[in-house]
Amino acid sequence: MKTITRFAPSPTGHLHVGGARTALFAWLQAKAADGKFLLRFEDTDQERSSSEFITSINDSLAWLGIEPDEPPIFQSKNLKKHKKIAFELLESGNAYSCDCSQERLEEVRKAQIAKKLKPKYDGLNRDKNLSHEEGNVIRFKMPQTGTTSFQDEILGNISVENKELDDFIILRSDASPTYNFCAAIDDKEMNISTVIRGDDHITNTLKQINILNALDSTIPNYAHLPMVLSSDGKRLSKREGAVDIDEYRKSGYLKEAMINYLMKLGWSYNSKEIFTQKELIKNFKISDVNSSAAKFSQELLDFYNNHYLREYEISDLFKYIDNNFLLPDKFVKNPKKLEIINLLRESANNIPQIIESLSIFYLEPNFNKELISQIKIDPDLLLNFKKELNEVNFNDKLLIGVFIDNFLDENNLKFPALGKPLRLILTGKSKAPSITDLLFLIGKDNCLARIEKFLST
Repeated sequence: MKTITRFAPSPTGHLHVGGARTALFAWLQAKAADGKFLLRFEDTDQERSSSEFITSINDSLAWLGIEPDEPPIFQSKNLKKHKKIAFELLESGNAYSCDCSQERLEEVRKAQIAKKLKPKYDGLNRDKNLSHEEGNVIRFKMPQTGTTSFQDEILGNISVENKELDDFIILRSDASPTYNFCAAIDDKEMNISTVIRGDDHITNTLKQINILNALDSTIPNYAHLPMVLSSDGKRLSKREGAVDIDEYRKSGYLKEAMINYLMKLGWSYNSKEIFTQKELIKNFKISDVNSSAAKFSQELLDFYNNHYLREYEISDLFKYIDNNFLLPDKFVKNPKKLEIINLLRESANNIPQIIESLSIFYLEPNFNKELISQIKIDPDLLLNFKKELNEVNFNDKLLIGVFIDNFLDENNLKFPALGKPLRLILTGKSKAPSITDLLFLIGKDNCLARIEKFLST
């Protein structure tokens, strides 16, 4: 049987970390087996579904390189088929018409809760053979004995006694089909071989298996992914992880870093940390996913992003930054711009951190009272340093380093005595790159001008 997987988001929101991981794992499962990966938008909730979210999800998947092998399918376009099959199940006796009011259903629910029973439909109309009329719902007739079981590729055997499951609605009173019914029918029509989704869908899977059994359909393999939790084991919030994937792109995270990070949310291979796309496709198996919940880690995501920021060819990285972020004109005109970015990326977790540090190379510090009070250096020593610096050949960074070492020796100084105040004079910041790098990349004329400006304050 050809491997066909799918990612089936509801376009009622943006693509977040959990959904992106599901899509990635489904895509890899298909690619590892030389199969197909399909995208289905479950857009039957017309009030909450939005073309904005469809575009957002498509754009996020495209950025990650998770492309479907066929044009996306929209569940709303299959409603006629869903309704037709619902009535076929009604005719075959696998479903029944129900005219219970909402008031009665609520009374039944309250009574069951009062008795500490699991709330579910009590089957009042199950065997009445009511004629289906406008305003009635159609309920699927679940088996009342035995169990519904399946072998989950991640969680192992899952089995539930059928008496715990209720006769759920497959066609609402307004004749619109429900999620569980639509999903089962669409998986059948799309020949899905493996359904990969979150473990919050396990109950849905039990319902959908029974629908497919009633239609004499092949049951797909199922793999339910444990949730992604926050670092403290709670549900993800926007403060930690539950943000639109596109926001990570806008925040300067590279797709390679995001892909590697998503893989670490439950999957590993021989303790290896960094994977190329080819390596992922070669080694991925959904059955290797951990059965326990994964925890979001901003530190790990930053680790991956720093790795790829440093791995990019510097000209490619500059081009990417220039095309996707706003770079100051003064910096773009700087002949040493590639060398500056090459230096700053070493310690950056994302692209905005690089951009925030660019100003020290083209803007003079503001020598206000607070900054001046932090700069502790003998003016005569600094004046002598300025004179000797003027004679240094700035074409070779090594020569600048040699000059610094010689100046320290000649003046019997330890590096902090010169380095700390000089860093503040050149950048206005206590944390900045090495003095040698700063002198070389800021340039002789600008360095001399900044030192002179400080001396004249």
